Amino acid sequence: MKINKFIVVAVSLAACAKNLDQPPQDQISNLQYWKTAQDLETYTLQFYTVFPTFRNLVNIVPNFFIGNIGSDAVYGSDHQVMAAPATQLNGTGTAAISGGNWNWINIRSINIFFENYQKVNDVPASIDHYVGEAHFFKAWLYFEKVRLFGDVPWYTNSMAIDDPALYNPRTKRTEVVDSILWHLDKAIEKLKPRKDAAGTNNRLSTEAALIFKSRVALFEGSWQKYHAGTPFGTAGANPNKYFQAAVDAVTELQTPGKYTVGITNTGKPASDYNSLFSSKDLSANAEIALWCKFDKTQSTFSHNFQTFITMRTNQVSSTYQLVQNYLAKTGLPYDYSSVASAVKGSAFLTKIGTDCDPRLSQVIWIPGQTMWDNSGVTALFTKPFLDKTGASKNNTGFQLNKGVDPRDPTAGGAQGFSTTCETGAVIFRYAEALLNYAEANLELGQVPDYTKSINLLRNRAGMPNFSVITDANRLNYADWGYSVTDELNEVRRERAVELACEGFRYDDWRRWRAHNLFLNKRPLGFPYLASEYAASLVIPTNAAGFVDPFMAIIPGGYNFIVGRDYLESIPINERTLNPNLAQNPGW
Repeated sequence: MKINKFIVVAVSLAACAKNLDQPPQDQISNLQYWKTAQDLETYTLQFYTVFPTFRNLVNIVPNFFIGNIGSDAVYGSDHQVMAAPATQLNGTGTAAISGGNWNWINIRSINIFFENYQKVNDVPASIDHYVGEAHFFKAWLYFEKVRLFGDVPWYTNSMAIDDPALYNPRTKRTEVVDSILWHLDKAIEKLKPRKDAAGTNNRLSTEAALIFKSRVALFEGSWQKYHAGTPFGTAGANPNKYFQAAVDAVTELQTPGKYTVGITNTGKPASDYNSLFSSKDLSANAEIALWCKFDKTQSTFSHNFQTFITMRTNQVSSTYQLVQNYLAKTGLPYDYSSVASAVKGSAFLTKIGTDCDPRLSQVIWIPGQTMWDNSGVTALFTKPFLDKTGASKNNTGFQLNKGVDPRDPTAGGAQGFSTTCETGAVIFRYAEALLNYAEANLELGQVPDYTKSINLLRNRAGMPNFSVITDANRLNYADWGYSVTDELNEVRRERAVELACEGFRYDDWRRWRAHNLFLNKRPLGFPYLASEYAASLVIPTNAAGFVDPFMAIIPGGYNFIVGRDYLESIPINERTLNPNLAQNPGW
C-alpha cells in the first residue's frame, strides 16, 4: 500500500452503524486492533476521502466530473451557475426528511480513535503524527457541520445505543468552533512539517493544519460580525477573537525557514496560475500544502476532468458578476459595460482576455486558446458552447477552462470516456492563507503587510502591486448590501479573483451575509452576438444584450429567503428521534 495517495482503505476495525442510534459493532475488533503505530496510520487513512476532489460531488450531482472547480455552481453562488437556478439561492429548498449532511458516522469513527489510540504500546515519536491527523480530521468533520447547520451537538465518545448523549441539544456554534480550534492547535503541535511528513504534501502536515486554522477562524469571525443581531448570530460572540486567531496562524506559517511554503512563480504570468490546477504531480510545489494524487492504474482512482474541461462543460458556466472582478492589466478598474456596448460575442472575450488580469484567461476560455493538442489533433477555442446541449452546453458565454492541460491524453475526449486522467486535485494552498491574513487584519482595523501577502499573488500574475482604488461600477458586481471600505472591497476582490472557481465563493457570501449580491437579481453572461450562431438558436438576453440564462425561470431574480437559507434544515426524522434538537430559523 502506498501512503502517498489518498487511498480508500477498508478498515476492518469499525463496521460503523448507519445511524448513531444503532449499537456499535466494533468491540471484538477493538480487542485485536490498536497494537502498533501502523494500526493508527491505517485507521486515519480512511478519513482522507472526506477532502473535496474531482470525484466527491457525484453523490450530489450525478455524472459531475469537474469537482471543486465547479462546486460553487452546485451549491450556489453569484460567480457560477448550472443549467437551472441553485435551490440554495432561489428559496426553493424544502426541509429535509432524513439524511443529507446530518450524518455522524465519520465523527463517531474519529471518536473511536481517541478512545483507543493510547492502547498502542509505542513511543510518542512514532504515533504523534497519526494522533495529529485524528485531531485534524475531528476539526474538519465538525467544521463541515458548523458551516452548514450552525449549532450542532458536540460528541466526545463513540456512543452506545443507550448513551444519554444521543439526546443532547445542539451546542452553541461558538463553543463548537472553539473546540475545533483546540483540536487544530493539537494537530499543529503533533503533525510533522511537510518536509518530514510521509508523502510530504500528499499527506497532512503542520502547514496544512495552519492554513485550515486560518480558514476556520476567518469564517467564524466574519459570520459572527456580519450576522450579529440576526437569528444566525451568537449572542455575546467576539468576532475579533477569531480574526486574531486567523492572523496568528498565518503569521506562524510565515516564520522564516520553519515551514515549506511559497507562491509558484516562474515568471510566466500567462500560465503559472493555471499550472497549479493542471499538473499530475504537485509534490515539489511549495504553494501546495496538500493535494490528492490520482493513479489510473489503481481501480477507480482517476477521473474525467480533462475531458469535461475541454470538449464538455458539465453544465457549469461562469458569470459576468465574476468576470467584472478582474482589473485591467494596469491595476485599475476595467469598464466592462462600456466595452460590451461596442464589442460583442467572441470578440468581447478576446478583448477582455487581452486587456485584463492574466488570471482571467486562465479561468475562462478565450478565442484562439488551445483546447487540446494530443493524438495528432489540435483544437482551438473559437466560441462558447451556447449551441450545444446536455453536459456540453455553456449557459453564459463565459466557459470554464481552469486547470486545462491541452496535452493530457484525455483532453478533448481523444481516447474516449472510459480512458481517465490523473490531474491532481488541490486541497490546501498557501495563497488562501495569504488572503485570509489580509482580510482578517483589515477586520481587526490593522493594516496588512501586502508585500508578504497579496503582492505575492499579484506578482505571479504580472499585475501591479495592491493598491486601494475606487470603482464607480462596483455595485454592478459587489453590492454587499452594506458599506465596506474601499480597501476591504479590494481584498475581497482579490479573493474572488485568486480563488475563483475553487469552491470558496459559497462560504464567502454566506459568512459575509452578502445575499444582496444576488437577491432579486439574475446572473448574466457575455454580450451576445447572434451572427456567430445559427439563426434558429434562441438565446435569452437582457435589454443591454447580455446573455440572461434564467430570464424565463426567475424573471424577478433569485428568491433567496433571508431569514432561512443561510443554514440547512435539521432533518425532521432526527428531531423526532431527539426532540431536544431545535430547528434552524425559518424551517
